[in-house]
Amino acid sequence: MGSSYLTVLRLPHARPLLLASLVGRLSSATGPLGVVLFVQAETGSLALAGAASAAIALASGLLAPVRGRLVDRYGQRRCLPPMALAFAAALAGVVAVARPGPAAVTATVGLAAAAGATAPPLGASMRVLWLSLVGQGPRLQTAYALDAVLDELLFVAGPLLAGALATLYQPAAGVLATAGLAVAGTLGFVASPVSRAQGGTDGAASGRAGWAGALSGPGMRTLALSLAGVGAAIGIWEIGLVGAAREAGSAEAASLTLAAWAAASAVGGLWYGSRRWRRSPGQRYLGLLAVLVLASAPMAATGSLLALGAVVALVGLVLAPLESSAYVLAAELAPPGTLTESGTWMTTAINVTGALGLAVAGSLVDRAGVPATLAVACACTAAGLVVALTGRDHLGAAPYRGRHESRQATTRQLRRERRIL
Repeated sequence: MGSSYLTVLRLPHARPLLLASLVGRLSSATGPLGVVLFVQAETGSLALAGAASAAIALASGLLAPVRGRLVDRYGQRRCLPPMALAFAAALAGVVAVARPGPAAVTATVGLAAAAGATAPPLGASMRVLWLSLVGQGPRLQTAYALDAVLDELLFVAGPLLAGALATLYQPAAGVLATAGLAVAGTLGFVASPVSRAQGGTDGAASGRAGWAGALSGPGMRTLALSLAGVGAAIGIWEIGLVGAAREAGSAEAASLTLAAWAAASAVGGLWYGSRRWRRSPGQRYLGLLAVLVLASAPMAATGSLLALGAVVALVGLVLAPLESSAYVLAAELAPPGTLTESGTWMTTAINVTGALGLAVAGSLVDRAGVPATLAVACACTAAGLVVALTGRDHLGAAPYRGRHESRQATTRQLRRERRIL
């Protein structure tokens, strides 16, 4: 299993580029909890802390395609550092103004939203560079699977780091560390000759996609809508599992269940990326989405926490492969000049609907109970499958062939960068 991943990591520039990307992306995992802990400590209001954290998440998710389109149009080197600096400045502003009082509250939430709006899309940018490094084919699936697993691990380690910094030093430490991680990771990322060789698109390429950008392609619309159902289910599951543990009289079991979910997702992603698949990315995506629906269906009927944990682990095994197959499919379906934007639409579809799922799940648990809440989550995945099956002809469309020309141009630019260095 490890040989295929080692092959990818041994490519020139791959390891330092991936490391810089992960350092920058860690800020997305430390930021929400860091802001909550700091704002709550400064204002004494958990509601305001939650509002500031939600402002970051929603602004980041909703505006991610806009940032991705800018990177596609003007290039990583010109766009990512200003975004990272603006993100860090907005977080520093949160530290400076978070105080009790109406004016301070408004400023705090507004600056938190500004931080989310300017967060550099390093994940989507890294996936574009994976395409430059490995090209279309089996190694791209391996690279995307590795990327998905590492991203999952960041969101396990990030909250732990933010909590440790706030506890061992002071509440502001987690927020300032988030700002520093974003800037350091982004600057390291764009310092790579591979990133520098990724220039922006010309006006003609952008014009062909039109105002809709990546969503001008019917396959991209189908993919994003189907992933929205998965995102909503993920948000509902997170609260539903906490509710199940509470009803069983073992609240601490919720953390164990969520940890089993994350661990299973990592295992499933690593296994999936090490395989060579004969079916097309569209067929694999449909198959994995169907498996997710079947795997999650028994969740509402489990009679014990042990059985629920087993079902959750099975769901986790499918999630990372589903995510990595979606990114490969997005790379094939993206209209010319929209590669970064197409990747951001995938995360937007999952994260925004996931936030909505989190928002409604608590009320569902209190009013309808845990089994009904988990059944709603399964229904969301089923709705995503219905959308994907309805548009399966678009998901099975041939890759955009003109992209090969774009990749060759990038290779020539990379050679020039090497000569300069």
